[in-house]
Formats: sequence, C-alpha cells, structure tokens
Amino acid sequence: MKKVFLWVNIVLIVTITLVGSNDSYAEKMNNKALRIGLLSKYHAIHSLTMHNQAINMGYVLDDEFVSEHVFMSNDGYTIKPATNTYLVSQDVQPSYIAVTPFVNALKADGYKAYGGTIGKGVWKVYVEVADDNEAKIAAHKIKAKHTLTLDTVGDNGYRTLMTFSGTGIIMENANEHPQFLSMDQTEVPVIDLGDRQYRGRMEIGRYGNSGVSAVNVIGLNDYLYGVVPSEMPSSWPIEALKAQAVAVRNFAIYHSEIIPKYKNKPYVLCDTQNSQAYKGFGHEYPSTNRAVNETTNRMVYYNNRVVPTFYFSTSGGHTENSENVWSGTIPYLKGIPDLYELEPYKEPWIKELTARDIEDKLAGYDVHIGQIVDVIPRDYTKAGRVMDLCIVGTKGEHILKKETMRTWLGLHSRKFEVVRDKDVLRHAFSVQGIGGVSEQEKDGLYVVDASGQPRQLSVNTEQTIVISQDNINSIPSIQGKKDTYFFVGQGNGHGVGMSQSGAKCMAGVGFAYDEILKYYYRDIEVR
Repeated sequence: MKKVFLWVNIVLIVTITLVGSNDSYAEKMNNKALRIGLLSKYHAIHSLTMHNQAINMGYVLDDEFVSEHVFMSNDGYTIKPATNTYLVSQDVQPSYIAVTPFVNALKADGYKAYGGTIGKGVWKVYVEVADDNEAKIAAHKIKAKHTLTLDTVGDNGYRTLMTFSGTGIIMENANEHPQFLSMDQTEVPVIDLGDRQYRGRMEIGRYGNSGVSAVNVIGLNDYLYGVVPSEMPSSWPIEALKAQAVAVRNFAIYHSEIIPKYKNKPYVLCDTQNSQAYKGFGHEYPSTNRAVNETTNRMVYYNNRVVPTFYFSTSGGHTENSENVWSGTIPYLKGIPDLYELEPYKEPWIKELTARDIEDKLAGYDVHIGQIVDVIPRDYTKAGRVMDLCIVGTKGEHILKKETMRTWLGLHSRKFEVVRDKDVLRHAFSVQGIGGVSEQEKDGLYVVDASGQPRQLSVNTEQTIVISQDNINSIPSIQGKKDTYFFVGQGNGHGVGMSQSGAKCMAGVGFAYDEILKYYYRDIEVR
C-alpha cells in the first residue's frame, strides 16, 4: 500500500470498580505464584510431554512447594488421561520408593502395574484392567499371591498417567494436582514442553476436559519476563519497554488479585490476548528483562488504588474514551491526541469486503437481512472512531455498535471511512496558508512523507494521512467499485489506554516511562 503524509497545522468489562489500598500488591505478589493457563498451545490436548531429564514432583502445602520425588529420564515425561478401569490397593504407602517393590512384583507376573500418587505422602498400587470381569479375576489372584486387597475404579474425569523410561505413575488429581519443577543442570531451570519452555513449575491435569492441559505456576517478575516481549518488540526503546512492563504488572495483579478474570478455572490468567500474550522463557530478551527488573514493584494507581492498565497496538492518532468502547466511564481512561505515533506498528490499512462477504459474516451471528445494498457509518467519536455502522439489506437493516463491528467484520480498528462505488474520489484539499484558505489540486501539492522527505502528492495513492492539531486522520484516495466496500482505516486494537506505537515514539524523543504512563492514563500516580 502506498502512503502519503500531508502535514497541516502541525503544532471491559462493562463497569470497572476501582478498588485497592496503599499496600503494594506487587511486593505481596513477589512471594506468591500466579497460575497461568497455557491455552494457546497446551489446552485439552491428547498428550503432553515434558522434555526434561530430571524433574521434581511435589505438592503445594501452605503456599510452599514440598518435594515428593525426583524422577530421572532420558526420553522425557509424557502425560495423558488415564481413562481405563483400574484396580487400586486399599493399603497406602508413604512414598514412590515404598510402593515400587509392589509394582515391580506385579509387573513380573505380567500385570500393567503403576505406583499412583493421591496426595503428599500417599501412594497406592494401580493395576490396569480391560473391564470389570477382568478386574474381578485379577483382584482375586493378586490378593492370593501378594496379599494386596484392591478395589475397582472407573474413570473419575481427573486421573492422568505419566510414562517415562519404560515405566509410569498414576496421578489421581481428585483433590490436588502435583506440580513439576525442572532439576536439569541449566543456568535457568525451565520446564521444556517442546515448542516452548517455561520458568517456574508446571501443573498438568484434565480439569474437566477430554484431554490434558498445562498450567504454569510462576512468580510475578518471571511471568513478566515472558509477557513484555510477547506484547512489545524487544528492540524498542527501553523507556517504552519499561512503560509496557508496568502496564503488564498492573493488568496481571488487578485481574488475579482484585477482580479475577477467570472464575471457576484452574488458572487466574491465560497466555492469550484474552489476558496478556505470554510465550515463556524462550521468548525472553535481555532488554525486556531489564525493563521488568528496573520497574520492579512499580505500578499505576488512580486515587491511591490499583487499576487495570489497558493497552493496544496503534491508535491511529487519537486514543478513545472507555465508554465509547465498553459501557463504563472510567475517569483515567480518556481519549487523548496521539500525535507522537508517527511510526505506527500497524500501518494504515484497507479492508475490502464484498456485499456477499458482509452477508456471510452477519449470517455467522444469525443475522439475515437479505442482500447487502449499503454500509453507512452513522456516528463518529471525537477521536474519529465509528460508533454505529448501519448495514442495509434488501430485507431490512442491522446496526453494529462499538466493538461489535470490529469483531464481526474482522477490522483492525474502528477508526475508518467506508468507500462505496457511488462515492466520488476526492481530488482537492483546503489548505491553510499565510494568505488564507485555498483549494488546491492534489497534483499541485508536495508533502512530507513518513521518512521526512518531501514528495509530490499523487492522485493514485489509496489514502492520504493528514496530521492536524489533535489527530491523525485518513482521507481515502481509492476508487470504489460495485458491490464492494472498502474500509479505509488506521490503528489496531480497541484504542483505550496506552498506545504501544505512541509509547515507542515518545520514548524515542526522550520521555521517561512514567511520563509515558501519565500521558496515556490521566491523573494517575506511578510508584
């Protein structure tokens, strides 16, 4: 896409409750682990392998990890649902070592036997059988020879089997899940899941799903090491990275400690953009780790309370009021000019949708208004985002409001103009000069482009970016065509809070991270 910059006069929640205290949540969280659901890659899958050689399995008691047993394996540890029928010993053994002789004796007789952990210091013998009939026969023989009394159990929806080095253990998981800590001789101990590696501990269970899922149990700063470079390029200026680190810390603490994001789930946050992108240890960089370390315990407060710090990629020239995106008015989330955003991470864009495309997208949400004949933006915010988009069909019309239009139509942002076949291509602009206002043809104008170089403004460019006193606007310069709608826009994301692109540029011209935060979040403190 060709872009031209014309300089003119350069000069979620439905309602968020602001709660908190003077106490530093960050300091409290330094000694408390977060539970992060790894939904992006390791959720409800058939099996999951930890590619470590040595792992320490243990349980958390009174918020402390207590070791149960250290396992060694050259081929990793694979965990999958244990859905078979099992015989389970009534007698309890105090450790994996204590239960192993019973297991080995049964294996020598040809049984598929395992040691199984119920909880800290509670182990039983498990024997896999095909069905209840086999269970009765095997139980009788085992009791006669090995003096073990066994009960028959079916799938409880929680039980898992971990296999390694030709053997395995059962994890009952009905009351509590064991966790795993790497004991490999590496500089930073990480659990290796193959595609990604993670600091901290790993908990793997079924959690009511058909497959197994991973939950990373990790300290706050260790979590932030993996989030900051997943949310912002590590090559960006350090003050921008530090602003991002503080915003990430606020978001994590608010949505885990104050207003939990996930209820009735085994995790408090996830690794997707429903929380914050988190890719673990393998995506860490020295620059982003430095940003986290140099802002340790630093957070954003409004009226002395911890608040959620929303952020997004690119504003397109002006951030947005919270009530224009969600329904709640949040005093520190007010739309502001974002004129520093001259190097947008997401460049101006054009989305082309045919009438049939739009019809199909509406049908996906069970909206049927016939053939689409028009698309009309009916209201814009002060920041330039569409509030109401009227879709007109042969059988009626449907209004898409606020973020619904972005989600349903797959748009990068709501800061756009719609170009239709009947729209007239604009060839002239009103230009403010020393002698007053005059209308000039595009072919007679010269502009300063994104690289700072002057060049002649072309009639054939797809959109013209105009920087005014309080916004950066897009003027479509593309010809419409029949039964097609061009969404000509700027920005990427919801537009509320901190623009990451703007933070980058502010840092580039000398602003400190706390100044960046105070610009995007109004009337806040950083401490």
